[in-house]
Amino acid sequence: FSVNEFGADAFTVELGKVRPFGENNRDSFAAAERSLRQLIAQPEPQLPNFDPQQHFIFAEAQTINRMNQDFELNFADDVANFTAFEKGDLLATDGGEPIYAQHDAEHIIFPNAKVALGQRALLTVVRVPTDSLELV
Repeated sequence: FSVNEFGADAFTVELGKVRPFGENNRDSFAAAERSLRQLIAQPEPQLPNFDPQQHFIFAEAQTINRMNQDFELNFADDVANFTAFEKGDLLATDGGEPIYAQHDAEHIIFPNAKVALGQRALLTVVRVPTDSLELV
């Protein structure tokens, strides 16, 4: 909403596995939590030097909204987030209209065919080469 309505920057940080709220082991993400707290609370956080080989940056490729009752994803319900599809692979069908991957190595995120009409049923992303980023 903030991106669309106000031009804000936005990002998603994956900190757990797809489980009911509160069922992820927080100890597994203690280092990530410390880093996020430093970024928020310290004017100049003490962080290690950036190593592009240790980071994966993704940009949105497609937002696929469910517009019809007969919306179907073309993969199993238990397919993991960030599973990659190749350009031309059928991702979903909405009202009889096919929806294809538009890029090679197009990754799926948050698939949910049962969302209400007009809501996001699938987000796809593509990896951005870290060496192409302008670091500040």
